[in-house]
Formats: sequence, structure tokens, C-alpha cells
Amino acid sequence: MLESQLQVVQQAKQFLADIKQPEYSTVVEPHFSGSAGVHMRHVLDHYRALLSGVEHGSVDYNKRTRFSDLENCPQTAFKAWEEIELQLSALCNMPMDTPLQIVSEVSVTQTQFEQVPSTLARELVFVSSHAIHHFSLLAVMRSLQGQSIPAGFGIAPATATFQRQQA
Repeated sequence: MLESQLQVVQQAKQFLADIKQPEYSTVVEPHFSGSAGVHMRHVLDHYRALLSGVEHGSVDYNKRTRFSDLENCPQTAFKAWEEIELQLSALCNMPMDTPLQIVSEVSVTQTQFEQVPSTLARELVFVSSHAIHHFSLLAVMRSLQGQSIPAGFGIAPATATFQRQQA
């Protein structure tokens, strides 16, 4: 489990090392309503919620750091990923069946929170899958900005397996 998590971290760090600040904070309209930085901050928020919540057994994915430096400065986001990398290394020594309670909003038409049981393993799978989903959006943004991205960036593990089988 740790190796797959660290692969996600490495993808994020490579993306951040390759992007300049103006491109990171620019909204590619009309295709997107948020910048690359907003998407990266959103992914970081999910990892941070899990990592902070596991300590007391409750993860609240609604905690967000909107309008922070994470959205405007790729170097700040890079440092945040370095911190997550260290925390994941320690976290993955915990039993993967550690129980967690997950709190999340579930409606877009009204404020409605649900609390559901989960495990550390399930939530690690969720945050990495969520990250990869946003990385694929970041890849589209970079393409629209006339930039390239590393091979495999934003590709889901099942898609990567399929591609290897087809080669």
C-alpha cells in the first residue's frame, strides 16, 4: 500500500517541479472553473484530512484550505507533498484495517452531512484514486496551456494495467 501512495506523491511533486507559478494559478477558461493550484490544493486537503483524522479515528473531508498559498505557489504545494510523504511512511505502518468514521457532505442542493464507517486501507485507496482523477484534469489543463506532462501522469492503475497488456 505504501508504494502506491508514494507513487501518487511522486507524480504530484514532479508536476509541481515542472510548472511555473503563472500557469499554476491561471484558470483555463472556459474549460475549467479552477486553476491547477486549486485542484492541487483540493487533493492535498483530502490527504491532510485523512492524515490528521486517523489520529482520533474520524476523518472529515469537508475541511478545506481554500484561498491558501497552496493554490498560488507550486513550491508551497511541493513542500506540503513532502510532509505528506513523511506522514504516509509512518501511517502505512498502522494496521490497514484500522477503523475510521468518515464525515462528508453528500448533497449539492442542501447542506447534508453523512457519517459512515470505513478503514484506513479503504481511505488510502480513496485519496489516491481521487488524486489520480484530479491529476488527469491537471494533464488536460497543461495540454490546453501548450505544455506536456510526464508519461503516466493522471492514469488510473487499472488503465495502466490495461495499457501494459495491450502493448
